[in-house]
Amino acid sequence: MIKNYTELAVEDMLDDVLNKYAEKNPGTCTCARCRLDIMAITLNNLPTRYVVTDKGGIYTKVDIEQIGGKAQIVAAIINSIKAVQKNPRH
Repeated sequence: MIKNYTELAVEDMLDDVLNKYAEKNPGTCTCARCRLDIMAITLNNLPTRYVVTDKGGIYTKVDIEQIGGKAQIVAAIINSIKAVQKNPRH
């Protein structure tokens, strides 16, 4: 099965980043609609990284963790949170 590793990584990190951001920025909406909007915007602003095998997933995970990929994902999530805050759709 083909998987977008970037999507898996964003999905894995979204709750933690959003909750920490909301702690420091009261009034940040964490409803399901805003979360999906944040995720969609984030994924549209990050490169896709498709993998087919578990081995490919492991190489991609290591690659992301070693070259600042996590920081790039966190920054993209935060930028998306700010964009959704400015223009919520609920």
